[in-house]
Amino acid sequence: MLHLLRPALAVVVCASAFLAPQSSIPPASSTWTQWGGPTRDFHVPDAGLASKWPEGGPPVIWSRPLGTGHSSIVVDEGRLFTMYRAGNGRAKLGPWQPEEVVVSLDAKTGKTIWEHAYPARSGYEDFSFGPGPHASPLVVGDRVFTIGTTQQFFAFDKRTGKILWSHDFVKEFKAPELLLRPQVKVGYGCSPIAWRDTIICSVGGPGQSVMAFRQADGAVVWRSGDFLTAAAAPILITMGGRQQLVLLGGGAVTGLDPDNGAILWSHPHDPGNDLNCTTPLFGSDNVLFMSSAYQAGSRAIQLTQSGGATHASELWFTNRVRFMFLSAIRVGDFVYGTTGDFGPAFLTALNIKTGESAWQVRGFQRASLLQAGDKTIILNEDGDLALAKLSPTGAEIISRAKLLDTVSWTAPTLVGTTLYARDREKIVAVALGSDGGTSPSSSTPATAPAAPTRGAQPATPPPSMSLAGSWTLDKAGSTVVDDAPYSGLVAKGAPPWMFVTQPTNGTVLVETAINTGHTRFYKPGAATTTDIANGVISMTTTWSKDGKVLVADGTVKASSGVVTPVRETLSRDADALVIEVTVGDKVSKFRYLPLKEVGPCSSWPTPCKKAAG
Repeated sequence: MLHLLRPALAVVVCASAFLAPQSSIPPASSTWTQWGGPTRDFHVPDAGLASKWPEGGPPVIWSRPLGTGHSSIVVDEGRLFTMYRAGNGRAKLGPWQPEEVVVSLDAKTGKTIWEHAYPARSGYEDFSFGPGPHASPLVVGDRVFTIGTTQQFFAFDKRTGKILWSHDFVKEFKAPELLLRPQVKVGYGCSPIAWRDTIICSVGGPGQSVMAFRQADGAVVWRSGDFLTAAAAPILITMGGRQQLVLLGGGAVTGLDPDNGAILWSHPHDPGNDLNCTTPLFGSDNVLFMSSAYQAGSRAIQLTQSGGATHASELWFTNRVRFMFLSAIRVGDFVYGTTGDFGPAFLTALNIKTGESAWQVRGFQRASLLQAGDKTIILNEDGDLALAKLSPTGAEIISRAKLLDTVSWTAPTLVGTTLYARDREKIVAVALGSDGGTSPSSSTPATAPAAPTRGAQPATPPPSMSLAGSWTLDKAGSTVVDDAPYSGLVAKGAPPWMFVTQPTNGTVLVETAINTGHTRFYKPGAATTTDIANGVISMTTTWSKDGKVLVADGTVKASSGVVTPVRETLSRDADALVIEVTVGDKVSKFRYLPLKEVGPCSSWPTPCKKAAG
């Protein structure tokens, strides 16, 4: 039966045709070796999907118990790989086993080939929204790589499950135990990415927001960045003929050189709590889209290449569409996904050029979307599976069936015509082919990456000009006036910690560890605005003639309409970062010293709490 869902709001803002996906889609294969599939954007070819399903839903090939967790399913050589934790998938407080498990299953039958259980530290992870693991495995060549909730990183022989090497980010690198700003700290969730002979993932901590590890032995190849981290999976894009790593962190989206970690550009996108969870979407028009809940929303930035540098310019921003954490897709000039925080959610189409919503329809809770040719597969959090065709003028729901019984926050996987999906209790294989096709047979292994060609090492600005780093307030050396705060980052006075990013394109971003803080953005030679809780900050930034002081002049306009002049200067004094803030006739002078490590999470500006259960 065909169900044509008409928009619940005003329909049809767009006249453009339904276009092919922006990404380059490889030929159909029987692998899905990483988060988001072959191109990391949930696009695959249509390998012969049925045009509609039987009345009772598509045939289930097999189904078996698994366990809790949100790790997605990757597929290679007739094997499935995912992660889980045994326990009660229907309860907010468990009980759950203290171990996490990496498992390999036979794609045809669901039978276990091998699994590895390891003790996961516990105490501060808040599992009231479901326990981890949250990140997805990654298969490259003969190895499978996994990162658990408490940041244990493993490399396995994919055929036998033998551990080849491992790291513990917290114990070895003193990474933060959890994200710094959320009130609810759920544990690690960023799915790693392969680049040449390395695996790249977020880690966190001073100078190591991102790290690259050699696939063969786990050796650290590079570490880079002082920006806040998040759960969003990184992607690779091409600008100026060179590939870049794009990572949506806790308060900004950042482009890096994957060869060496050099930070090329950065742009604010701040939910106020590090909960940037959705993967950015990049198109052939060099427009990068990202979306979050909380105090953020949806944003598109235009990337351009000039004089060897990448520049990011904001096209539009709206806080009326918020893709909280499940996968959205871009098709042509539209992004499709489900918008909503903790209330009702709607399936919507968002114009990538304007930010306008073409339509919204009810009938789905928050959902993951997957595009196969011109068909869209939708799996919502209630376990309902749908086959649809989405266009700028509406959503045609062709078939719909109940598939899973508990919360379904794991993005589905499509290999050929077989869909793999899971909830917090079981994993299933479903035949979506026109011939009721079965699971894929063994395939050619995922190709191991080519040997790297290293680029130049990260360009280091002269020490007198570099503001970048992780910083802690030197209270004794500071003059803090509550009425002259570092606006946006803190309501009064000075933030205890700050994280400064200074990309090679000349911009500067400043983040804080305080919940509901707003990332500050300085673009020398241009005006910038920052929306804050009680108004908006507008600044124009320049460097001093000697290039040693960043000077920003502007105003803070309160929601009441009151406008106050503001001047901010940022400079270095030997090892210290010095910030002077003038608000009206009030002046504060903040002195910051290098932050060596973040320490236990109970001591953070937004501290963690002992988890219940």
